[in-house]
Amino acid sequence: MEKNPRRNLSALVVDNDKLSVKVLSSILAEKGCDITIAYGGLEALRILADVTFDLVFLDLIMPRIGGDRICRYITQSPRHAHTRVFIVSGAALEGRNKIAELKPFACIAKAPYDILRKNILGALKQLDSEPQEEMHLFTDGVHPRSVVEELLFSQRHFETILSSMTEAVFELDTGGTITYVNDSARALLGKQEWELIGQNFCEEFPKEHAAAMHETLRGVMQPHTRADNLSVSLDKRELFLSFRNVIRDNELIGATVVVNDVTEKKLLDRERCLRERLTGVIEMAGAAAHELNQPLTVISGHAQLLLRHCSGNAALERRVRLIYDQVERLGRITRKFSGIAAYKTKDYGDNVTIIDIDRSSRPGND
Repeated sequence: MEKNPRRNLSALVVDNDKLSVKVLSSILAEKGCDITIAYGGLEALRILADVTFDLVFLDLIMPRIGGDRICRYITQSPRHAHTRVFIVSGAALEGRNKIAELKPFACIAKAPYDILRKNILGALKQLDSEPQEEMHLFTDGVHPRSVVEELLFSQRHFETILSSMTEAVFELDTGGTITYVNDSARALLGKQEWELIGQNFCEEFPKEHAAAMHETLRGVMQPHTRADNLSVSLDKRELFLSFRNVIRDNELIGATVVVNDVTEKKLLDRERCLRERLTGVIEMAGAAAHELNQPLTVISGHAQLLLRHCSGNAALERRVRLIYDQVERLGRITRKFSGIAAYKTKDYGDNVTIIDIDRSSRPGND
């Protein structure tokens, strides 16, 4: 990392433990760093949204937004491309392989002051070394603990479950700020994690839904309202959002939102309704054709007999011919009933639609 000798390095120290922040800040102050402090991941995100730093020192395990998410936010964000991330954690040794996947500059184990100071100063010296792909690891003075390994395993287990879910999952703080997204949530909105973490959840959806989403979220953030649902559209997709608040130790700390893409389900439902309608139309048409055929056959036969006996009476013949022609027309219509294979409608006026027999029974059905 190139350093400008005419200015001090800027450093952001992030930890929810105030003593750890004080210790880290004092060590960095020895090196002349300009220090900014954030007591937790949420505060760090707000700072990083406006300011870039040369160095960021992160605790790995913090409430709401852990150091892993902050690290990914920094390493993925183009505006923080020149920032070097130092993970300083009590789980550095046990979680070193998982931490390495985050691609920080260095990983330093929390240890007694003298050892921690030595490790941090050693990590800072590596800033002058040739760039390397592998993470610098400083774990002097610490030993692996099985209980920490078990806790980290449980954390990775739940993260794997959330990542594999087909539903989009968002975690929000009490102000509606996104603190976690799974893979499906990123795919749904077509954005990377760093583009979503720290953003307002409602603003990631079309403006026409903003008021309803704000109102739903505001309602869920009340302790007496545990859950609510909302349907919205996004890029011609129909989405069903399930909101649920999160209460820990009798304190409201935020909400989760699970988003299901119900577009295909609604299409299938519409197709099913259409099939049910078509089945009803076909059954009704078949019954009508069956019931009408017999009386039509009788009327047609008698009309033919009358035509033979009214020869010479032109007026009567015209009337009988008219009856016969209309009976034949009814016969053609009933035959169309038997050929209905689609559900087609047409306007009948006054906002009324009726079945279009011709189109419904025509080969190809348009």
